[in-house]
Order: sequence, then structure tokens, then C-alpha cells
Amino acid sequence: MRSDALRRRENILRAARELFAEHGAQIAMETIAEASGVGIGTLYRNFADRNALVEEVTLGTLGDIRIASQSAVQRLGDGDTDAWEVLLGTLVQQNLGALSEALGLQLPRKISPRILEVQAEAGQSLHSALDLAKNANLVRKDVTEIELIATIGAMTRPLPRAFSKSQPGLEDRIVQIMRDGLRPQTTQD
Repeated sequence: MRSDALRRRENILRAARELFAEHGAQIAMETIAEASGVGIGTLYRNFADRNALVEEVTLGTLGDIRIASQSAVQRLGDGDTDAWEVLLGTLVQQNLGALSEALGLQLPRKISPRILEVQAEAGQSLHSALDLAKNANLVRKDVTEIELIATIGAMTRPLPRAFSKSQPGLEDRIVQIMRDGLRPQTTQD
């Protein structure tokens, strides 16, 4: 694929991911095309239909989780304890709560082997990073991978507008509270 065509495709995926998280995966394809700076024909040349676009956004999200987790494994293995906080921050930035809600409604009942493969790879990398973080006493010993992802998902679900407007910074505060809850519990004598 030519570099300009690859850039257009990446712009479409980036715009779709942002719009899916903000408005749900039913957003008009024309809106995605406009936000990515391409015509609707170009969007459809890259993605045959909405399902193809949703699958690619899902694969990209899972791939980003895998890459971030692999990086954390490497850094934690080298003794860099900051890698755990970097991984958590990266996972929060993925906007998993909003994306999983939007994409989950659009994915077919039978998930493609491509998604299952990347999901398994991401899960294994995250499992390894979580084990290393537990061994370094950076996270509670009783937290599982699914609980971690569910916690990140809960942290990044969109808040009702009334809550966000009534307390600026509420989203960041909720993320911090949940991150604190993942830390090992200290016992008091």
C-alpha cells in the first residue's frame, strides 16, 4: 500500500475510533469520512462496510493493548517499576469503556478468528505484565486480568453530562480513585 493511502487508512481508523467512543458505532459513515478528511468513496474503498471498519478498530485497539503490555513486560523485567503506571495510563487513554460498549454492539455474534488471535495475544501480554507488577508489589495480588480490564473499562465509560458539568475534572478523579484501589493494601497494626 502506498504511503499516502496508508496515511488515509490510518486517519479513517483514528477518526472512527474517536467517534465510536464518543457517539457509538452507529454513527454515520459519512461523519467518519468527513472527520478523517476523505470522501465516502475512499472510506468504502478501504472498508467494505461498517462491520469491516468495526473489526479493524477492534483489532487496532487490541493490538495497542498488546504492544503496551509487551512494553510493560520488558520494562518491568528490567526493574523499571514506573512501567506499571505507564501501562495503566496507556490503557486508560485507550478509552476502553466507551469503545467496548460501542463496538460490542456492532461485532457479529461469531467473532472473527483474527480478533480472537489478537485478543489472546493481548491477554497473554497483559497477564505477564500483571504478574510482574504483582511480584514487584505494584498491584494487589488478587486482581485478575479480566478484573483489570473491567476496572479500566469502568473508569473510561462516559459519564452523564450532568455529572461532568457539575464537577470539572470528575473523570480524572474517578480514574485516580480506581487506580488507587488497584494498589496493594497496606495493613495497619
